[in-house]
Amino acid sequence: MPIDDVLWLNISAACAVSINFLLIFLIITKSPKSLGSYKYLMIYINLFEFTYAILYCAEKPDLFTKDCAFFLIVNWRESIFPKFIACLLDLLFVGFFGISIAILALHFIYRFLSITNNRHLKSFDSWKIVLWFMIPLLNGVLFMITGGIILCADQETDRFMKENYQILLENTTSLDSLYYMGPFFWPKRDYPSDEIYFSWKGAGGSVIVMGLISLSSSIMIYFGVKGYRSMDRLISQTSCSEKFKSVQKQLFHALVFQTLIPVFLMHIPASAIYITIFFNNSTEIVGKILSLTIAMYPALNPLPTIFIVKNYRKALKGEENYEEGVSNQSGFLDFVLGIQYKIQNKSRVTQLSTTTQVSAGVSTK
Repeated sequence: MPIDDVLWLNISAACAVSINFLLIFLIITKSPKSLGSYKYLMIYINLFEFTYAILYCAEKPDLFTKDCAFFLIVNWRESIFPKFIACLLDLLFVGFFGISIAILALHFIYRFLSITNNRHLKSFDSWKIVLWFMIPLLNGVLFMITGGIILCADQETDRFMKENYQILLENTTSLDSLYYMGPFFWPKRDYPSDEIYFSWKGAGGSVIVMGLISLSSSIMIYFGVKGYRSMDRLISQTSCSEKFKSVQKQLFHALVFQTLIPVFLMHIPASAIYITIFFNNSTEIVGKILSLTIAMYPALNPLPTIFIVKNYRKALKGEENYEEGVSNQSGFLDFVLGIQYKIQNKSRVTQLSTTTQVSAGVSTK
């Protein structure tokens, strides 16, 4: 991988770790009481993005696209990990992509249940929340099985790699040093015919991957539309408190922006790759673009929540906020400069106590 790409991945990972840590802190300490069990889902999502960024930075897989092939490649000899761990991390990267799209669908389901106060919402307040959290993990496992078994390397893909992958053409490494997987639609028959034919193996794996992506997208659209309509009805009602309406509206808007980020950074580039390789017309630049946009995803995705949810935004600015029923005596800046805040706060308490004692003395006299 070129030095500039490695630098970009390292910077993106550092930003992602810092921003997700900040949001987790805000969720734990500054969430409005009306947020309920939703904060556990938010923490779950941010811990995933935190881990995703570290994994991507640690292994730095190469996304190679050309003609009818799309391979996720790791050179285990150049990895900081042993061969088994490096190959496992390559598989985990595929699984994390599957987890990310399922988390989006779960996010929309929860928002709909919360806005409509559906009876299934109570399952997020009990041990059943574990079952909800297992859904994205199972989706990730399906991606790993598809990539590691159905779309694994074979003689046809090895031949294509030897003829097209740059570092193999330059003899800077050997094919035995690479662990890779991915769809390959139009392999060539054995020499001397060189006739291309359609690979049902690549098609089968692609159908599973695109089917799971389409399922996630359909759930997002269905519950997103229903949630939006329900929120409109909720806001028009007078029986609900303004505080509840405000929080629901903020969270829904944050969710919309959080959806646009992975759609443009992951879903659309990945779909473009599958379309171009199916028509035997992909180029290496398409894979490079997806590699860079995936690195941006965990750094950008937490930002809508931070800047749209009023409690988090005010806490970040260091403003006191009592209107949501949350004790926000210090913002995140006070957390960083805790000693200074404690001194100032102690001084205020002392002054207030002195004033109270003087007033009480005057009253007694």
